[in-house]
Amino acid sequence: MYDWSGKNVVYAGGFTGIGFQLMHQLMQRQMKMKMLGIMHHMENVEMMKKLQAENPSVKVVFMQVNLMDKSSIEQAMTKMGQMMGNIDVLLNCEDVLLDKDVETTMGVNLMGMIHMTMKAMPYMDKTQMGKGGMVINMSSVYGLEPAPAFAVYAAAKHGVIGFTRSMGDKRIHQMTGVMFMAMCPGLTNTEMMMNLRDNVTWSHSESMVEAIESAKHQTPEQAATQIMKAIDMMKNGSMWIVSMGQLKEVNPQMHWQM
Repeated sequence: MYDWSGKNVVYAGGFTGIGFQLMHQLMQRQMKMKMLGIMHHMENVEMMKKLQAENPSVKVVFMQVNLMDKSSIEQAMTKMGQMMGNIDVLLNCEDVLLDKDVETTMGVNLMGMIHMTMKAMPYMDKTQMGKGGMVINMSSVYGLEPAPAFAVYAAAKHGVIGFTRSMGDKRIHQMTGVMFMAMCPGLTNTEMMMNLRDNVTWSHSESMVEAIESAKHQTPEQAATQIMKAIDMMKNGSMWIVSMGQLKEVNPQMHWQM
């Protein structure tokens, strides 16, 4: 099980949904983390206060960042890294579904996640300023399977899987001390699911959206609980489906090797 004591944790994501439920569960465990840094484009002061009240021994700070702007990411991560000294855990949980806005969907879900990770690595890499650590990237079941109604979102989430598996190579882990894991939630009752019909790739997706809307969904709390279990397993390069409050490891088939 991962020892969170004395750790500096950076969470990139919003103040709702699965990611933020992870923060609540971390703080409610009353673990003696050192610092929790929240990075998002807009601060929610009330939610920051609630988090801090859940575990007063952990210093909770906010850093504004625009995941569509590489220079904003670099500046924010540099400030966060310097404040913390080193980063032990990075949780990339920002998630948007806006297929008609290709740039935002790819930029936030994939490009922003990659830039956040690469700018955090100097503060995690044991050969630089870090002590090793863990990067958790939020993908989706649509990062594993086709999503005809949300092809752009699926493309971004497939990219998250490819990046995570590549960075989770044992040689990178041996050199840097940093582990990588990907989480793939299934249908979950989040704000992102509220306006599906407005965010499809094509206008011919009515029946597919109806099927998604009528299917059973898990709660963000249920998903976060299972993700915490996966994180505690500390399995570098692993991918996990989190669906209907259940956890299942994904074992990908190898199609080609050098």
